[in-house]
Amino acid sequence: MLVAFAGPVGERTALAFKSGRPTYAIIFLALSTLFLCTTFLPFFYSILFPNDDLQRVVSALENRASPPLDADSVVQEAKGAAGLLTKAIPVAYYSGMSARFHLDGSHSPERIKQSQVTYIAWFQKRPKPMVMAITLYENEGGQKAYGISEGNAVILVRGYGVPILLFGFSLFLTRRRKSSLVIGPGGRNVPPQ
Repeated sequence: MLVAFAGPVGERTALAFKSGRPTYAIIFLALSTLFLCTTFLPFFYSILFPNDDLQRVVSALENRASPPLDADSVVQEAKGAAGLLTKAIPVAYYSGMSARFHLDGSHSPERIKQSQVTYIAWFQKRPKPMVMAITLYENEGGQKAYGISEGNAVILVRGYGVPILLFGFSLFLTRRRKSSLVIGPGGRNVPPQ
């Protein structure tokens, strides 16, 4: 509701926005929207701009291309255990940076960039789909290491479920309005006058 406050002639009229919604619900909606964005925007970014090294590993698991030099043994090991990859659907993405400090103080800290894509994957030797994570570790010198592991579907569902549930609950709270009834004498609800 937009309310105008009228003053004496010649003075400015101030407009104020007065909402019938609780303030805590609006703040909770803003925070849950931020939480939802921090969860899903990196994933959408990884779909629009996929990491070439990780895409080459997926192509190598499908036998469509050769793997990156540092990933050859990891790819062969995964093919030996589960067979060729028949289908892969990306469902999550993580990118981060870590630093390793040497306690003896002899070296400067080593920074390692980590990129991980999680897929729902179907393999020839597996009858059911599985959650597969392909991880790339890269240090400042350009050295790369790869890892392929089976992921946990429960953690994936929880990682997406919590932001979605909080956002839904905040929408529910925001849709509720403050009560416009006033409790009168005798405990009865009466409309405000």
